[in-house]
Amino acid sequence: MDDYVTIKVPKELADLIDKVIESKRFGYRSRAEFVNEAIRQKLRELGYIK
Repeated sequence: MDDYVTIKVPKELADLIDKVIESKRFGYRSRAEFVNEAIRQKLRELGYIK
């Protein structure tokens, strides 16, 4: 089983993420899926992962 941590985001950002998910235009099924992809993308941009 994976270990998880809780990360707080401002409600305004969570509401925007929810709009993306609700639109179904980009294939995200949950906030967690969206946030994980966003974090991975940023870490790639910063050179921490390939």
